[in-house]
Amino acid sequence: MILGIGNDIIDIRRIEQAIERYGDRFLDRIFTTIEREKSDGRLLRAASYAKRFAAKEACSKALGTGFRKGVFWRDMGVVNLP
Repeated sequence: MILGIGNDIIDIRRIEQAIERYGDRFLDRIFTTIEREKSDGRLLRAASYAKRFAAKEACSKALGTGFRKGVFWRDMGVVNLP
């Protein structure tokens, strides 16, 4: 069953600026521990976080709930295939 379709794009610089300004407070609020471990190990760290952020936004759109109606950022995680 398909609940909906979600799509999102993001400017990597936006995430880079949020990380510079808010640091761990931003990262802890948005990303799971596993997402943080994966992204922190990447050469292009901000790009890795931006991809995960966009995927989470797309997921919330597909669910039709947004982030204010019971689904929160850390309720979903974006992981890499092995």
